[in-house]
Amino acid sequence: MSLSFSRCCWLWCLLFFLLGSKPWALNAAPSPAADSLRLVLLGARDQHLRALYRQAQLQRVDSVRALVQQHPQADAKRVVLLTHLASELTSYDVRAAGPVRREALRLASELRGADDLVAETLLDLADHHIALAEYPAARQRLQQSQETFAQLHDVGGVMRCLGRLARIADQQGHYADALSYCFRVMAMGKGGDERRFHTSSVIHVGSIYTRMGQYALAENYLLEALQVAREHNYPDRMNLALGELGELSRRQGRWATARRYYMQSIAVSRKAGEPSVVLAMELNLAEVSERLSLYPDALALGYATLRQAQASGQLLLIPRAQALLARTFLHLGRTDSALWYAQRSLYASQAVASAERLCDAYEVLAQTYAQHQDYAQAYKAYQHFEGVKDSLFGEEVNRRTMALQLGHEMQQKQAQIRLLMQERELERLRQQRQQALLAGATLLVALGAGAALWAYRRRQHSRELTLRSRIAADLHDDVGTLLSQISLQSGLLQEGLADALGQQQQLSQISDASRSAVRQLNDVVWSLDAHNDHLPNLLDRMRDYAHEVLGPAGLVVVFELPIALPSQRLPVLLRRNLYLIYKESLHNIIKHATGARQVTIRLECSPVNELTLEVLNDGDFGEVLEQADGHGHTRRSGHGLRNIQARAKAMGGRVTLGRAGTGFCVRVEVPLASGWKANRRISRLSK
Repeated sequence: MSLSFSRCCWLWCLLFFLLGSKPWALNAAPSPAADSLRLVLLGARDQHLRALYRQAQLQRVDSVRALVQQHPQADAKRVVLLTHLASELTSYDVRAAGPVRREALRLASELRGADDLVAETLLDLADHHIALAEYPAARQRLQQSQETFAQLHDVGGVMRCLGRLARIADQQGHYADALSYCFRVMAMGKGGDERRFHTSSVIHVGSIYTRMGQYALAENYLLEALQVAREHNYPDRMNLALGELGELSRRQGRWATARRYYMQSIAVSRKAGEPSVVLAMELNLAEVSERLSLYPDALALGYATLRQAQASGQLLLIPRAQALLARTFLHLGRTDSALWYAQRSLYASQAVASAERLCDAYEVLAQTYAQHQDYAQAYKAYQHFEGVKDSLFGEEVNRRTMALQLGHEMQQKQAQIRLLMQERELERLRQQRQQALLAGATLLVALGAGAALWAYRRRQHSRELTLRSRIAADLHDDVGTLLSQISLQSGLLQEGLADALGQQQQLSQISDASRSAVRQLNDVVWSLDAHNDHLPNLLDRMRDYAHEVLGPAGLVVVFELPIALPSQRLPVLLRRNLYLIYKESLHNIIKHATGARQVTIRLECSPVNELTLEVLNDGDFGEVLEQADGHGHTRRSGHGLRNIQARAKAMGGRVTLGRAGTGFCVRVEVPLASGWKANRRISRLSK
């Protein structure tokens, strides 16, 4: 019974394992026959593995295609399913994914309010064009996607579009443009959702600096990206960083280190499900194996990557893999196979218009023709090699010059940005200090205002208490005395002990005392009324009181006032004390002015805002003056003049008592300061 193909493959793999694990295996027998047998075994193994891989790919594609067919509704879910199907097809055949991605874009464009899906499908279609080296179409899709992401305020989407543009510029050899795009992405942010795209740009910058020969700078960028990827668990970025570190080590001639980095990248990429990255890293590993003279390993990896790149449409990898196989066969002395793969690499390089691949192809062709002793063809291929190499060298110099110039400009800009940030930080610190000082000053002002308000209220309360005490004392001394007299006279009148004339006198005394009490109460009420705080109100009260008191005594009252009397607002205590001085002066005239017939009252305001009150009479005050000017005598007849002096001092003024011609004059001068200062001074002096 014949064996199936898969069983045969498994048997070939078992035989290869047994041969590779013995001392007499193929590794120990570098003969051409052994190499041929090894290549046959490796080819059988790779063919079987590729068949299994392709079968698994087809199963995934069929399962996703079935989900798409089960959901025919034109909605967002179908767009997502089509995108998933295109991703599976990309790993199987890049070109086959194109129609599916266009269908997803058309459907997303027809949906209302699905701008985010439109932007994503445009970006996926741009990736499809990049994989096929269709750069003008890729740029057009990226521009449309970037505009849509910008309208949606999706910073991450804009960063991804700029990253793709950097990739296109890099693949076309425009290092300066690629670096410019990468730096734009890195300047847009590196926190939150943008950190992943920032890390990709850092890796890309490290890759460009590696090809420019700036190895120290490249290593700094790549190690930084690798640390971020490991810290935040980004396997897809970790494998890229490891791969670029391997490329850096290879360019520095550290082949063992490069091999280790490539193998780590392959392991991470397989776990992350990145077949395209695995394929690229396996090709890098094959090239390193060829450098280390591990030709069987290089052939095995070269065959595998070539067939997988051809199957999946990875056009940029095909000429590299063919050139690798040509060099390896050339090292093994198999010039026919080397010539065949070198020619295939030349055709594939011309198809993708890659000057670097053309240089590799012409180089291996020249070496192969030389071993064939076909020196004419070797010379011709060598001329092409030198021409492409010179062109590449010139372009490389230009690229590096432009990139270095851009890097220098970027460093200057970054230095300016750092300086600006430092200035902003200093300005922010100054503003914080100013704000702190302002807050402290505001707090101090608030505390001062609070303290002032508390002190004002305390003084106001003290003034109120003082005023109440004085009112109570005045009522007790004046009104209380009068009421006691009324009560006493009423009691005597009720007893009926006096005759008719005595009773009439008692009634007259009661009537006089009652009027005096009413007058005193009116004075108290008038002094408390806020409507009487102005100077004209005081003058009106003085007129009324003078005619009320001096008229019955037979005295003539004359008021001498200025034509224009200011409407000055007077503090309560000043108004009250001035009025009491005025009353005391009139009472002294009635009691003590012998032979007085006229009383003259003058009131004037000086330019220094001082009020002057003069009360003059034409009577004789001799005895009173002697008693008042004595050495501290406390006789009753001099008590009124001492009260006048005390009240004038309480107002911060001065009083002058003395003769004026044939009569007597009381002159009081008080300042008319207004506001809280006057109240404060009068309150302080009144204590």
